[in-house]
Amino acid sequence: MQITEKLLSELAALAETERSVLSVYLDTSRGWDYAKQLFERELDKRRRDLSESERSKFDEALPFVRDAINERHAGGYDGPGLAVFCDLGADFLETVELPAPPTQRVVVDDEALIHPLAVLLDEFEPVGVIAVDNTGARIYIAAGRALEESDSFRKQIKNLVKVGGWSQMRYQRRRAKQVKHLLVETAQRAERIFREEGIKRVALVGRQRMLGDLERELPKAVAGRIIGRIAWDVEAGEDDLLWRLGPLMEKAEREQEEALLEHFRGELRRGGLAAGGLEDVQRCLTYGSVDVLLLDEGVDAELAEELTGKAESTAAHVEHLPGRTDELSSHGGVGALLRFRVHHED
Repeated sequence: MQITEKLLSELAALAETERSVLSVYLDTSRGWDYAKQLFERELDKRRRDLSESERSKFDEALPFVRDAINERHAGGYDGPGLAVFCDLGADFLETVELPAPPTQRVVVDDEALIHPLAVLLDEFEPVGVIAVDNTGARIYIAAGRALEESDSFRKQIKNLVKVGGWSQMRYQRRRAKQVKHLLVETAQRAERIFREEGIKRVALVGRQRMLGDLERELPKAVAGRIIGRIAWDVEAGEDDLLWRLGPLMEKAEREQEEALLEHFRGELRRGGLAAGGLEDVQRCLTYGSVDVLLLDEGVDAELAEELTGKAESTAAHVEHLPGRTDELSSHGGVGALLRFRVHHED
């Protein structure tokens, strides 16, 4: 499973139970042997800290966690990292593929450790990629160093033959129809996949002469999310595609952050739908009025985890801003854009 807002909300809901949750973050970028050795050492440390009743549930759940990790290893997973969450004493186990190497950790607490996931989702928000050329179309979901093909179909489009007169005109009309059918079907499939996956950013890649026609076939809901076009030859391979997508995704993320900060500045200035500072933001989170939680690197990890959990439990988006921002620094690194205003209690 990839990181999604829905997954974060499900993990945040585990805090409402009285059971403990095992959260595991594995850095597999340096090899499976290293990751598993470190994992086993950390397990021993966590187990010694548990009470007798917790240890019993921990031991019951551990084989399922190991099986989930080993299954990914045996299946050839070669991504940079995995996260595994297990609700001890309940039938809940989720394995998540990460777009970047995490800080390797094993934690047992009364809630899932979701702040690292929220940071990765924010920094590596999935991008829907539509690739088209004269061999067909491919639809990908890209996030960080991960690229997953969601759909592909081949419809060979014949190149024009070197003939003249009526014969060439017939070939031109036939080819135009083939291209039209390919692009219409591609647009329909992409709209369905991106809607189901909750994709908010879209990139078009492939032969430039086809991309303009493709964009005209896309529904407005998809076309309005395009962050750029990239010239790409399918024969170059998916590693090359990821390399080309990197700067585009980075630019889109920085632009989104700047737009949110500008919105935050404006709403605060006019006393509108924004809150700044820990006390005000916590109150808004309690009432479920936060739409976007803004955190910069001035917030310590424990507080960031607490605020992230509260935000995800009320379906608020969490935006983690790199460095310390001028807009948030005067508010302790914490701000929020709101769905509705929450008045101070007397």
